[in-house]
Amino acid sequence: MTELLDPARATAAPHGQIASALPHGGLAISCHKLVEDGARTQLLHVPGLFRLDVRPVQDTLQVTTRTLHTSPTRWSTSREPFTDYGKTAEDTREPAVVGFSFVVEAEPHPLAGRISVASTLDRDSGLTHFVAHAIVRTVPPA
Repeated sequence: MTELLDPARATAAPHGQIASALPHGGLAISCHKLVEDGARTQLLHVPGLFRLDVRPVQDTLQVTTRTLHTSPTRWSTSREPFTDYGKTAEDTREPAVVGFSFVVEAEPHPLAGRISVASTLDRDSGLTHFVAHAIVRTVPPA
């Protein structure tokens, strides 16, 4: 289980991802990318745990999560995303922010994580700038 939370395994310089250990255990992962409209790209990847891809299409965002662990995993989205709903990217300078959480029912202790993805669209260049951050920790016994 400890190898899943190893920052050296989760750091991926070729795709711009960095990772670090958290005090009291756990893993923090960060990445940012410029993505062309319609292109799908890997945004976050923790080997053996999960992969998160994004694909901006005009004013929408497709997010694909892939569980890479053999244990059952539950994903959920934030109930309160931060964005200017009802406005197009041209009408606001605020980045859209969406959150996800997951629980991996691993033995001997589950893993829990949260992910935040912010995006800002530059219509003139056809690029969306993504910034993602994830925290993963072992769930202590009850």
